[in-house]
Amino acid sequence: MDLDIAQVRAFVVTAEQRHFGRAAQALFLTQQALSKRIRRLESALAVPLFLRTNRTVELTADGERFLPHARELLRVADAAAAAMGADDRPLRLDVVDFRLSPMFLLRRLAERDPDLRIERVAGRGFANAVEPLLSGELDVAIGRVTGCGRPLPDELEQRPIRLEPLVALLAPEHPLAVLDVLRLDELRADGIWLPGHSGPGEWLSYVAELCGRFGVPIDDSGVSYDLRHTLEQTRYGKRRVTLAGADMELAPDLNLKVLPFEPSPLFPWSLVWRRGKAHPALRRLLTLAGRTSREEGWCAYDPEHSWLPADDLSFATAGRTTP
Repeated sequence: MDLDIAQVRAFVVTAEQRHFGRAAQALFLTQQALSKRIRRLESALAVPLFLRTNRTVELTADGERFLPHARELLRVADAAAAAMGADDRPLRLDVVDFRLSPMFLLRRLAERDPDLRIERVAGRGFANAVEPLLSGELDVAIGRVTGCGRPLPDELEQRPIRLEPLVALLAPEHPLAVLDVLRLDELRADGIWLPGHSGPGEWLSYVAELCGRFGVPIDDSGVSYDLRHTLEQTRYGKRRVTLAGADMELAPDLNLKVLPFEPSPLFPWSLVWRRGKAHPALRRLLTLAGRTSREEGWCAYDPEHSWLPADDLSFATAGRTTP
Protein backbone atom coordinates (compact mmCIF):
# COMPACT_ATOMS: atom_id res chain seq x y z
CA MET A 1 0.00 0.00 0.00
CA ASP A 2 1.37 3.42 -1.00
CA LEU A 3 0.32 6.20 1.39
CA ASP A 4 0.11 9.81 0.25
CA ILE A 5 2.05 12.00 2.71
CA ALA A 6 -0.25 14.98 2.11
CA GLN A 7 -3.23 12.83 3.03
CA VAL A 8 -1.47 11.52 6.13
CA ARG A 9 -0.61 15.09 7.16
CA ALA A 10 -4.25 16.12 6.69
CA PHE A 11 -5.30 13.26 9.00
CA VAL A 12 -2.75 14.09 11.72
CA VAL A 13 -3.55 17.82 11.81
CA THR A 14 -7.30 17.12 11.91
CA ALA A 15 -6.80 14.57 14.67
CA GLU A 16 -4.85 17.13 16.69
CA GLN A 17 -7.26 20.00 16.05
CA ARG A 18 -10.46 17.94 16.41
CA HIS A 19 -11.99 20.49 14.05
CA PHE A 20 -12.07 20.49 10.24
CA GLY A 21 -12.15 24.29 9.95
CA ARG A 22 -9.11 24.86 12.16
CA ALA A 23 -7.25 22.00 10.51
CA ALA A 24 -7.96 23.42 7.05
CA GLN A 25 -6.64 26.83 8.13
CA ALA A 26 -3.49 25.28 9.62
CA LEU A 27 -2.82 23.46 6.34
CA PHE A 28 -3.78 26.40 4.11
CA LEU A 29 -6.55 24.35 2.49
CA THR A 30 -10.26 24.73 1.97
CA GLN A 31 -12.40 22.43 4.10
CA GLN A 32 -13.53 20.71 0.91
CA ALA A 33 -9.94 19.94 -0.10
CA LEU A 34 -9.13 18.73 3.42
CA SER A 35 -12.16 16.42 3.50
CA LYS A 36 -11.23 15.02 0.08
CA ARG A 37 -7.71 14.14 1.26
CA ILE A 38 -9.03 12.37 4.34
CA ARG A 39 -11.65 10.45 2.36
CA ARG A 40 -8.95 9.25 -0.04
CA LEU A 41 -6.78 8.13 2.88
CA GLU A 42 -9.73 6.27 4.44
CA SER A 43 -10.37 4.63 1.08
CA ALA A 44 -6.72 3.55 0.81
CA LEU A 45 -6.78 2.14 4.34
CA ALA A 46 -10.29 0.69 3.87
CA VAL A 47 -11.36 1.95 7.32
CA PRO A 48 -13.07 5.10 8.65
CA LEU A 49 -10.71 7.28 10.67
CA PHE A 50 -13.15 9.85 12.09
CA LEU A 51 -16.61 9.90 13.64
CA ARG A 52 -18.22 13.05 12.27
CA THR A 53 -21.15 14.87 13.89
CA ASN A 54 -22.44 18.42 13.57
CA ARG A 55 -20.46 19.51 16.62
CA THR A 56 -17.44 17.29 17.08
CA VAL A 57 -14.79 15.35 15.20
CA GLU A 58 -13.61 12.23 17.04
CA LEU A 59 -11.22 9.46 16.07
CA THR A 60 -12.52 5.96 15.49
CA ALA A 61 -10.70 3.04 17.10
CA ASP A 62 -8.86 2.54 13.78
CA GLY A 63 -8.01 6.25 13.76
CA GLU A 64 -6.57 6.06 17.27
CA ARG A 65 -4.50 3.03 16.25
CA PHE A 66 -3.21 4.71 13.09
CA LEU A 67 -2.34 8.10 14.66
CA PRO A 68 1.05 7.30 16.26
CA HIS A 69 2.21 5.56 13.08
CA ALA A 70 1.02 8.52 10.99
CA ARG A 71 3.01 10.91 13.17
CA GLU A 72 6.10 8.78 12.76
CA LEU A 73 5.58 8.71 8.98
CA LEU A 74 5.49 12.51 8.90
CA ARG A 75 8.56 12.79 11.11
CA VAL A 76 10.57 10.53 8.81
CA ALA A 77 9.22 12.21 5.64
CA ASP A 78 10.02 15.70 6.92
CA ALA A 79 13.50 14.63 7.99
CA ALA A 80 14.13 13.09 4.55
CA ALA A 81 12.89 16.20 2.77
CA ALA A 82 15.04 18.45 4.95
CA ALA A 83 18.12 16.31 4.33
CA MET A 84 17.66 16.30 0.56
CA GLY A 85 16.51 19.87 0.31
CA ALA A 86 18.79 21.41 2.90
CA ASP A 87 19.25 24.97 1.82
CA ASP A 88 20.60 27.72 4.01
CA ARG A 89 19.71 30.50 1.61
CA PRO A 90 16.89 32.86 2.64
CA LEU A 91 13.37 32.46 1.29
CA ARG A 92 12.98 34.52 -1.88
CA LEU A 93 9.81 36.56 -1.48
CA ASP A 94 8.18 39.18 -3.72
CA VAL A 95 6.60 42.11 -1.84
CA VAL A 96 5.31 44.19 -4.82
CA ASP A 97 6.68 47.43 -3.30
CA PHE A 98 8.81 48.11 -0.22
CA ARG A 99 6.39 50.82 1.01
CA LEU A 100 3.25 48.71 1.15
CA SER A 101 1.49 46.36 3.56
CA PRO A 102 3.66 43.26 2.87
CA MET A 103 6.59 45.00 4.56
CA PHE A 104 4.48 45.69 7.65
CA LEU A 105 3.40 42.05 7.69
CA LEU A 106 6.98 40.79 7.37
CA ARG A 107 8.15 43.01 10.22
CA ARG A 108 5.43 41.58 12.47
CA LEU A 109 6.42 38.03 11.52
CA ALA A 110 10.09 38.81 12.18
CA GLU A 111 9.18 39.95 15.68
CA ARG A 112 7.65 36.53 16.32
CA ASP A 113 10.35 34.49 14.58
CA PRO A 114 13.62 36.45 14.35
CA ASP A 115 15.46 33.46 12.85
CA LEU A 116 13.26 33.31 9.74
CA ARG A 117 15.49 34.60 6.93
CA ILE A 118 13.79 36.24 3.95
CA GLU A 119 15.30 37.83 0.87
CA ARG A 120 12.89 40.44 -0.40
CA VAL A 121 12.49 41.55 -3.99
CA ALA A 122 10.03 44.09 -5.36
CA GLY A 123 8.67 42.96 -8.71
CA ARG A 124 6.25 45.90 -9.08
CA GLY A 125 3.09 43.81 -9.14
CA PHE A 126 1.84 40.27 -8.60
CA ALA A 127 1.51 39.69 -12.35
CA ASN A 128 5.30 39.95 -12.55
CA ALA A 129 5.72 37.31 -9.82
CA VAL A 130 3.70 34.53 -11.48
CA GLU A 131 6.34 33.21 -13.86
CA PRO A 132 9.18 33.40 -11.29
CA LEU A 133 6.98 31.44 -8.87
CA LEU A 134 6.29 28.78 -11.49
CA SER A 135 9.98 28.49 -12.44
CA GLY A 136 11.21 28.36 -8.84
CA GLU A 137 13.04 31.68 -9.06
CA LEU A 138 10.72 32.89 -6.28
CA ASP A 139 9.64 30.80 -3.29
CA VAL A 140 6.61 32.87 -2.31
CA ALA A 141 4.92 36.18 -3.12
CA ILE A 142 2.51 38.51 -1.34
CA GLY A 143 0.03 40.15 -3.67
CA ARG A 144 -3.52 40.49 -4.89
CA VAL A 145 -4.23 37.42 -6.99
CA THR A 146 -7.13 38.95 -8.95
CA GLY A 147 -7.14 41.87 -11.31
CA CYS A 148 -3.78 41.15 -12.95
CA GLY A 149 -5.14 39.94 -16.27
CA ARG A 150 -5.01 36.16 -15.82
CA PRO A 151 -6.44 33.50 -13.49
CA LEU A 152 -4.17 31.98 -10.89
CA PRO A 153 -2.39 28.97 -12.50
CA ASP A 154 -3.31 25.56 -11.09
CA GLU A 155 0.32 25.00 -10.08
CA LEU A 156 0.10 27.82 -7.55
CA GLU A 157 -1.63 27.87 -4.17
CA GLN A 158 -2.77 30.98 -2.34
CA ARG A 159 -3.97 31.91 1.11
CA PRO A 160 -5.41 35.30 2.19
CA ILE A 161 -3.21 36.85 4.86
CA ARG A 162 -4.44 40.45 5.12
CA LEU A 163 -7.52 42.49 4.20
CA GLU A 164 -5.96 45.94 4.49
CA PRO A 165 -8.34 48.87 5.01
CA LEU A 166 -7.75 51.85 2.74
CA VAL A 167 -7.92 55.25 4.44
CA ALA A 168 -8.34 58.85 3.29
CA LEU A 169 -5.49 61.35 3.61
CA LEU A 170 -6.22 65.06 3.60
CA ALA A 171 -4.88 68.34 4.97
CA PRO A 172 -6.14 69.29 8.43
CA GLU A 173 -7.59 72.49 6.87
CA HIS A 174 -9.75 70.49 4.43
CA PRO A 175 -13.49 70.95 5.16
CA LEU A 176 -13.93 67.17 5.44
CA ALA A 177 -11.15 66.91 8.05
CA VAL A 178 -13.65 67.67 10.86
CA LEU A 179 -15.32 64.29 10.26
CA ASP A 180 -14.53 61.12 12.18
CA VAL A 181 -15.47 58.87 9.25
CA LEU A 182 -15.59 59.76 5.56
CA ARG A 183 -18.42 58.31 3.49
CA LEU A 184 -17.29 57.41 -0.01
CA ASP A 185 -20.26 59.18 -1.57
CA GLU A 186 -19.00 62.47 -0.08
CA LEU A 187 -16.20 62.37 -2.66
CA ARG A 188 -18.50 62.30 -5.70
CA ALA A 189 -17.95 66.01 -6.34
CA ASP A 190 -14.15 66.32 -6.04
CA GLY A 191 -13.11 62.70 -6.48
CA ILE A 192 -10.03 60.90 -5.18
CA TRP A 193 -6.70 62.43 -6.16
CA LEU A 194 -4.22 59.89 -7.55
CA PRO A 195 -1.62 61.87 -9.53
CA GLY A 196 -0.61 60.04 -12.69
CA HIS A 197 -2.69 57.05 -11.50
CA SER A 198 -0.09 54.42 -12.26
CA GLY A 199 1.00 51.21 -10.58
CA PRO A 200 0.54 47.45 -10.78
CA GLY A 201 -2.44 46.18 -12.76
CA GLU A 202 -4.09 44.63 -9.70
CA TRP A 203 -4.06 48.04 -7.96
CA LEU A 204 -5.41 49.91 -11.00
CA SER A 205 -8.25 47.42 -11.45
CA TYR A 206 -9.10 47.59 -7.75
CA VAL A 207 -9.33 51.39 -7.75
CA ALA A 208 -11.36 51.37 -10.96
CA GLU A 209 -13.89 48.95 -9.46
CA LEU A 210 -14.02 50.83 -6.15
CA CYS A 211 -14.61 54.21 -7.76
CA GLY A 212 -17.07 52.78 -10.27
CA ARG A 213 -19.08 51.08 -7.53
CA PHE A 214 -19.48 54.27 -5.47
CA GLY A 215 -19.58 56.81 -8.29
CA VAL A 216 -16.37 58.55 -7.24
CA PRO A 217 -14.29 60.13 -10.03
CA ILE A 218 -10.51 59.67 -10.16
CA ASP A 219 -8.54 62.90 -10.36
CA ASP A 220 -5.23 61.90 -11.98
CA SER A 221 -4.04 65.47 -12.59
CA GLY A 222 -0.58 66.64 -11.68
CA VAL A 223 2.71 64.84 -11.28
CA SER A 224 4.15 62.92 -8.35
CA TYR A 225 7.70 61.60 -8.26
CA ASP A 226 7.35 59.49 -5.12
CA LEU A 227 5.14 58.91 -2.09
CA ARG A 228 6.63 61.84 -0.16
CA HIS A 229 5.89 64.16 -3.05
CA THR A 230 2.26 63.02 -3.15
CA LEU A 231 1.89 63.54 0.61
CA GLU A 232 3.45 67.01 0.48
CA GLN A 233 1.09 68.07 -2.31
CA THR A 234 -1.87 66.66 -0.36
CA ARG A 235 -0.79 68.67 2.70
CA TYR A 236 0.20 71.96 1.11
CA GLY A 237 -1.37 71.98 -2.38
CA LYS A 238 -4.93 72.52 -3.49
CA ARG A 239 -7.77 70.90 -1.55
CA ARG A 240 -7.53 67.16 -2.22
CA VAL A 241 -8.24 63.73 -0.77
CA THR A 242 -5.96 60.83 -1.62
CA LEU A 243 -5.77 57.14 -0.67
CA ALA A 244 -3.35 55.14 1.44
CA GLY A 245 -3.23 51.71 2.98
CA ALA A 246 -3.72 51.54 6.75
CA ASP A 247 -0.44 49.60 7.05
CA MET A 248 1.69 52.16 5.21
CA GLU A 249 4.22 54.27 7.08
CA LEU A 250 3.29 57.90 6.45
CA ALA A 251 5.33 61.05 7.10
CA PRO A 252 4.31 62.12 10.65
CA ASP A 253 5.90 65.56 10.21
CA LEU A 254 3.29 66.50 7.60
CA ASN A 255 0.45 66.20 10.13
CA LEU A 256 -2.01 64.84 7.57
CA LYS A 257 -5.49 63.92 8.74
CA VAL A 258 -6.18 60.18 8.36
CA LEU A 259 -9.84 59.17 8.13
CA PRO A 260 -11.43 55.74 7.78
CA PHE A 261 -13.99 55.27 5.02
CA GLU A 262 -17.56 54.06 5.32
CA PRO A 263 -17.87 51.46 3.96
CA SER A 264 -14.25 50.48 4.48
CA PRO A 265 -12.55 49.39 1.22
CA LEU A 266 -10.34 46.37 1.93
CA PHE A 267 -7.37 45.54 -0.25
CA PRO A 268 -6.76 41.76 -0.25
CA TRP A 269 -3.21 40.45 0.16
CA SER A 270 -2.49 36.73 -0.27
CA LEU A 271 0.53 34.53 0.20
CA VAL A 272 1.13 32.58 -3.04
CA TRP A 273 3.49 29.66 -3.54
CA ARG A 274 4.08 26.76 -5.93
CA ARG A 275 2.69 23.34 -5.14
CA GLY A 276 5.10 20.47 -4.61
CA LYS A 277 8.74 20.71 -3.59
CA ALA A 278 9.38 23.92 -1.70
CA HIS A 279 12.07 25.71 0.23
CA PRO A 280 12.44 24.05 3.66
CA ALA A 281 11.42 27.27 5.46
CA LEU A 282 8.24 27.81 3.44
CA ARG A 283 5.96 25.73 5.68
CA ARG A 284 7.41 27.56 8.68
CA LEU A 285 6.52 30.91 7.09
CA LEU A 286 3.04 29.77 6.08
CA THR A 287 2.26 28.42 9.54
CA LEU A 288 3.54 31.54 11.28
CA ALA A 289 1.70 33.87 8.88
CA GLY A 290 -1.57 31.96 9.21
CA ARG A 291 -1.42 31.91 13.01
CA THR A 292 -0.47 35.60 13.26
CA SER A 293 -3.19 36.61 10.79
CA ARG A 294 -5.84 34.81 12.82
CA GLU A 295 -4.62 36.07 16.20
CA GLU A 296 -4.31 39.70 15.07
CA GLY A 297 -7.46 39.81 12.98
CA TRP A 298 -5.69 40.65 9.73
CA CYS A 299 -8.54 39.18 7.68
CA ALA A 300 -11.43 40.68 9.65
CA TYR A 301 -14.38 41.29 7.33
CA ASP A 302 -17.74 42.83 8.20
CA PRO A 303 -20.04 42.72 5.14
CA GLU A 304 -22.22 45.47 6.63
CA HIS A 305 -19.38 48.00 6.85
CA SER A 306 -16.65 46.72 4.51
CA TRP A 307 -16.28 46.43 0.75
CA LEU A 308 -14.36 44.01 -1.44
CA PRO A 309 -14.49 43.57 -5.22
CA ALA A 310 -16.73 40.65 -6.17
CA ASP A 311 -13.86 38.62 -7.62
CA ASP A 312 -11.95 38.86 -4.33
CA LEU A 313 -14.74 37.64 -2.07
CA SER A 314 -14.29 33.95 -2.83
CA PHE A 315 -10.55 34.17 -2.14
CA ALA A 316 -10.99 36.23 1.03
CA THR A 317 -13.64 33.95 2.53
CA ALA A 318 -11.08 31.22 3.24
CA GLY A 319 -9.19 33.54 5.58
CA ARG A 320 -12.14 35.53 6.90
CA THR A 321 -12.68 36.12 10.57
CA THR A 322 -15.27 38.23 12.29
CA PRO A 323 -14.12 41.60 13.73
